[in-house]
Amino acid sequence: MAAAGELEWRRLLHKICEGFSSLSGSPTELYKAYLLKFLDSYSYFSFSIIFTLFLSEDFGFSDVAAGSIYGAWGALVTVYGLVSGVMVDNMGVAMSLKVGFALSLLSRISIFFTNSKTVLLWNVCLFLPMGNCLGIPVLTTGIRRYTTAINRGFAFGLFYVIMNVAALLSGPVVDMCTILHKDKNNAEADSNDDAGSNVEDDGALPEWSLTGYRIVILTGIIANVLAVLVAFTVREIKLDDKQQAPIAAADATNDSNSNSKTTTSVSTFQPLKGSPTQILRETLSTPSFWRFLAVVMITLNIRMIFRHLDATLPKYMVREFGPSTPKGTIYSINPALIIILVPIVQAATRDVNPLVMIHYGIYISAASVFCLVISTSVTACVLFVIVLSIGEAIWSPRLYDYTMSISKEGREGTYMALSSAPLFLAKLPVGFMSGYLLQKYCPEEGERNSKAMWLIIALSTVLSPILMTVFWGYVSKKGEDDDDFELKELDEEMERLLIQDEEDASSVIEEDSD
Repeated sequence: MAAAGELEWRRLLHKICEGFSSLSGSPTELYKAYLLKFLDSYSYFSFSIIFTLFLSEDFGFSDVAAGSIYGAWGALVTVYGLVSGVMVDNMGVAMSLKVGFALSLLSRISIFFTNSKTVLLWNVCLFLPMGNCLGIPVLTTGIRRYTTAINRGFAFGLFYVIMNVAALLSGPVVDMCTILHKDKNNAEADSNDDAGSNVEDDGALPEWSLTGYRIVILTGIIANVLAVLVAFTVREIKLDDKQQAPIAAADATNDSNSNSKTTTSVSTFQPLKGSPTQILRETLSTPSFWRFLAVVMITLNIRMIFRHLDATLPKYMVREFGPSTPKGTIYSINPALIIILVPIVQAATRDVNPLVMIHYGIYISAASVFCLVISTSVTACVLFVIVLSIGEAIWSPRLYDYTMSISKEGREGTYMALSSAPLFLAKLPVGFMSGYLLQKYCPEEGERNSKAMWLIIALSTVLSPILMTVFWGYVSKKGEDDDDFELKELDEEMERLLIQDEEDASSVIEEDSD
């Protein structure tokens, strides 16, 4: 048994190594996309962890108001994303990234320096979400353009891992900036209280101070500056799958030591332009789109857990266990496990249908919330994050794969805008819900009943896996429009096998010559 287990691990490790080797020879745009993903994700996650605390402690918003603003930010990212999806298809990936990161940078700088509620709300509700909606969805489209059918699944898995590397970094940075500056912030707060300071009528606070939360925002600004510099070097290109086999064959003939899997043809990509009405008509007329939309809506509730991870869990831990609780470090357990688990799960299940992985994975993620229903302790918080992460590693990366597998080339922006909707649209109800539940069941002062709060969250979350099971016959159905995709997949698989045969033949010739 031990020998068999060791053999399986060796095979799994070999698959992971094959995945990395399949990316060798990719255009520099792929690595730039990974770097942009890291920088953008760090700015996003570090801000998300402290956002509701920043609103309440630096600007004096109530729990409900802070949660509602958090929800509005996410919902507006979705609204702007739906509109910008058509713009992205017309502008292309490169230009969209330049505009998006520049706009995000200006907004974050304004949030850092402002002491006005009015200026803050303008940036949170307009400029920052406009920049955000041109970030992650556009980068996902870029990954499709910069990869081939052979390595695309692994590339998306690595893309997801890099996002979580940034999230892993953001947790300790948040703890360092907030906990280490706690005494200074408390002293400043006491000084303001002694002076009888109140919010002015125009929505501005009397004094600006460099709090721990603003230091976190400053680190996000630094990452955003680097992202802008990288974005302005990105070209509008794509890899041509069809030309890969002939070129690989030619290289195999001329050089027996060449690696045909890394030889690709890079060509300039011309955006598939069209009016918003035309693009939406094309998309809405496809039966597979409606099945895709059903999956998007079904996973909406499961995505709410991740918003509670940002909006509810930090305040819950501070109020139940004290301000010195390492909220950022506990948060970082999630990305740490994702970094470890996703490459293993992706390599071991690359032949499994993405929808099957989504179906089983969301059951595990939904079960995680019941850890906090059973116990009010730091240990329960840790277990919640661990179980949530295991489920996420199984299903979340495959949602990218599923989305890209059914989207038409040149229309990825529209599909990705819609597929991002669960992640951000969940913020609107969960933001208000988080603030209301915290205020009612886990107030800053007074009697608390946090288990009841988490039970309500758990019951709302478990609807996703149940609905997926109920509607499985519909969402997993294959229609006529899927036949073309399956034929394309078959052609690509035959092409991959042809390349592999040529490699084997080259190896045999080389051995004979020796």
